[in-house]
Amino acid sequence: MPEAFLLKGTPTNLSWSLIDMKNKKTPLLRDKPDNWMIWGVNQRFTWITKQLENSEIFIYVTKSEAIQGGLAIYGIAREILQLTEKYWPQGEKWTPFLLEIKAAAPGILEHPEDPKQWKLIPKTKLEEKSIKILPGPQKLKQEKARILTDILSQNLFKRKIPLHFLLKNSMRRNL
Repeated sequence: MPEAFLLKGTPTNLSWSLIDMKNKKTPLLRDKPDNWMIWGVNQRFTWITKQLENSEIFIYVTKSEAIQGGLAIYGIAREILQLTEKYWPQGEKWTPFLLEIKAAAPGILEHPEDPKQWKLIPKTKLEEKSIKILPGPQKLKQEKARILTDILSQNLFKRKIPLHFLLKNSMRRNL
């Protein structure tokens, strides 16, 4: 069984990664599938980076002035990267990796540049399922990872446009 982790990130940094995934400005993304983006773990959490490749990753967006925060993305970590310069607008000292997106809350792929349009899964819904959001990255038991996957999948089925279509088409649109 692969490991599963719940990682946190700001709306600004997630938006940055999603826009780069869409426009492929970073050379590391140019030959990658349309649903791969760059994400990162703070370098002080080496215990995660040692187990990262092929692990299940859930991204929880932290609260900001614009949004309340919530579960945003599910994916699979593919490979750890080396960046020569700062990548994200907020924070430093990240260990970057390629993340293959498997599911996203509504609005994220359609409007990567506008977090106000993201329909994140709220913390209260996660708490109803006995999933606590703690500071920093969290290692998840498989049953908790399945619950999060189910929650995101339920939201996917409410979409009128299939995820594969969004990934193939909306990621290529210009901002």
